[in-house]
Amino acid sequence: MAGCSRPACFDPGPQLTSAFDWRPWLSDKRIGISATSRGPTERTRSEFHKDYDRIIFSSAFRRLSDKTQVVPFPQSDYTRRRLTHSLEVSCVGRSLATEIFSFAELNLSAILPQGDFEAIVATACLAHDIGNPPFGHFGEKAIQDWARAFFRANGNAKTGTTAEPAQLADPEASFNLQLSDSEQADLLKFEGNAQSFRVLTRLQMANRNGGMQLTAATLGAMIKYPRPSIVQGSPRYRKHGCFQNDMPLFDEVFRTTGQQPSPAGEYFRHPLAWLSEAADDICYVIVDLEDGWKSGLITLTEATDILDAIGQPRRRDASIPAEDRLAMGRALAINQLVGQCAQVFRENASAILNGSLTGSLIDRCPSFAPYQDARKLVCERVFNSPRILELEAAGYRAIQGLLNMLVPAVLASEPDRFQQHVCRLAELNLRDNMSDYEKILACTDHVSGMTDRYCVEQFQKLTGQWTL
Repeated sequence: MAGCSRPACFDPGPQLTSAFDWRPWLSDKRIGISATSRGPTERTRSEFHKDYDRIIFSSAFRRLSDKTQVVPFPQSDYTRRRLTHSLEVSCVGRSLATEIFSFAELNLSAILPQGDFEAIVATACLAHDIGNPPFGHFGEKAIQDWARAFFRANGNAKTGTTAEPAQLADPEASFNLQLSDSEQADLLKFEGNAQSFRVLTRLQMANRNGGMQLTAATLGAMIKYPRPSIVQGSPRYRKHGCFQNDMPLFDEVFRTTGQQPSPAGEYFRHPLAWLSEAADDICYVIVDLEDGWKSGLITLTEATDILDAIGQPRRRDASIPAEDRLAMGRALAINQLVGQCAQVFRENASAILNGSLTGSLIDRCPSFAPYQDARKLVCERVFNSPRILELEAAGYRAIQGLLNMLVPAVLASEPDRFQQHVCRLAELNLRDNMSDYEKILACTDHVSGMTDRYCVEQFQKLTGQWTL
């Protein structure tokens, strides 16, 4: 299904929800591959199901098994990691897609089978965290702060802050960096969502254009923030979804839908990205309650009271094990939010299709107030608990320490023996014609691809803290 033309970005256009409006968004064109070089299509497995399988079997997806979701280095196998979280988000995303497909007024069955529609959302959800660095959002912050310190130390950053630069591995090192404002912003605002797009289209299967060469529909449904790190005026989206290095492929995704960037440099969201975001919103708050209880940071009563407020009150049988009671409350709460988000999508379908809707689906749900209570409780009692703060601080030090060794090593015109060892150990794919920006990205690619445990171990080894 090739993309067809649409009005310019953010043009409200006709208030329709017909099959014609949906067709460009559901393109199975593979990004990075021309139509003429595309091989024969299987009759038994659609392009969208192939996308799902490609993610499942990728090494980047497997590494999520040792990346933080809530608790770094959990002491219980029960506690979720990014891999489990991604699988759960994918299941919820599929349920949302099933609900949306059932709305007759959208006439989606005239374009593609239900299973294909569900597969697009499920795959986008599966891949949404695939670019997250070790230690989750705290890892993102570690890279951002490292970039601010490094650029300030080398006189090449407009950070708007008076923070002192962190200690570099070699205090005498200084580089005449040549980065544009946009390239600096990519690193100063390092974003896991943008790294996910990079992993899928550049780093996995890096020997070919487009990397994994996923479909435009799948990639579009995964992109939560369809803009670069710098846009003209006030950004429509609070974060960015792409690095400058990856803009040609990013543009190709949205050109396939017939879009052109707005004068500010932004696109508007793929309509299925609203479902991927909602699935993530539902899972990370609801299941974080469960993990918070399992970690001893939230009481069973606190968790079940909020889950009942989101879902539906039920008689509490004291004979049911605590773990099962919580699981039942979680299932009912997720089911309630799926139905509410689907209804919000239905009521705002025209605004979603023409790009005029702002915010998220979850903040328009009737259960948003208790959902916010859950988010606040998790933030206060889980993410700010002493144990997690200690582990995140260790991860922060490891990430910045590795970058302080890697980046000077790749930028040095005459690397010393230690820097040569560092480059060989990292196995970075460096080329003679790479810019400073591309060399630094190679380092952030390497570190952000690490698991939590591997990141700490590598830092310990390279700083002599490892016991041989």
